Amino acid sequence: MSSKISGRVSPQPCPHLLDFCSRNGSKPFRALQDCIRVKPPGGRAAIRREPFEVPRCGTCDESSRPRLYACVACAAVFCHAPPIHSHASAHALSVPGHEIAVDVDRAELFCCACRDQVYDRDFDAAVVLAQTITSTTSTSGSTVTQCKATGSQPDNLRKRRRVDYSLWAPNSRENAIIENHSIPLHDATNGSLISSTELPWGLRGLNNLGNTCFMNSVLQALLHTPPLRNYFLSDRHNRYYCQQKNGATRNGSKNSRFCLACDMDAMFSAVFSGDRTPYSPAKFLHSWWQHAANLASYEQQDAHEFFISMLDGIHEKVAKEKRKTHSPGD
Repeated sequence: MSSKISGRVSPQPCPHLLDFCSRNGSKPFRALQDCIRVKPPGGRAAIRREPFEVPRCGTCDESSRPRLYACVACAAVFCHAPPIHSHASAHALSVPGHEIAVDVDRAELFCCACRDQVYDRDFDAAVVLAQTITSTTSTSGSTVTQCKATGSQPDNLRKRRRVDYSLWAPNSRENAIIENHSIPLHDATNGSLISSTELPWGLRGLNNLGNTCFMNSVLQALLHTPPLRNYFLSDRHNRYYCQQKNGATRNGSKNSRFCLACDMDAMFSAVFSGDRTPYSPAKFLHSWWQHAANLASYEQQDAHEFFISMLDGIHEKVAKEKRKTHSPGD
């Protein structure tokens, strides 16, 4: 189900979630706050259970299924292992009003009837409050006791609240910028415009290099940003000229500096080459490690932190090249 807002498709809220909220009051999930744990402080939220308790599906008694969900209505745990089977969905279809469940390991809402994650502001507030209380407990037990006694929320809850989801649609000014800085893509084989029935250029996957999904998601967004795409595909930063000008190549002197802009240029060329096989951004990752040595690891990183760090590295390189070009005496 969907509707159009400003010519774009807007997903409708889950009808089962709306029905659940209508039957259980304006804040039906606030009571789940005591059932949510965050360990260690600042980590991922999960459903609270005993240290040695292993959650199992109430139907097949399995504990190793891809996902286990606890029904919000009856607290029974069922597995969800598509496309093989889903005992969580079977439970939702057999018992009306039991469609909404919570992921046992991630504390995320899930509609077992729609077989999709759902969002509820009240549930999100309960998770954030549990995270805040856990964080505050480690620093000040009296603050938590006072908040529970008065029914108020900690002072830093507002700072930790997540940004509410809202559908983005460009305004008239942003539409004009996109249209003025976009160039129709052509088929590399015959030079004709790509029809709406054919796959457009740039649809190419990125290999995961070990918990680098945070990087791949940001890179995919940047690869399909028209102004940035046109900048690199119009040869505004030529990696061969850049390396030649700086007297450094990948296999050159060990004092040669890595260039994020050059690796971005190589990535744009590869992604928009028409090749559909997955591309490995290993060189870009290595160059980013040189720029942000404190984040150099195969561990999961914050996507926004990577985005800011990467843009700083590219902007620093491009701005430096511009200063060299316009400096007197050159």
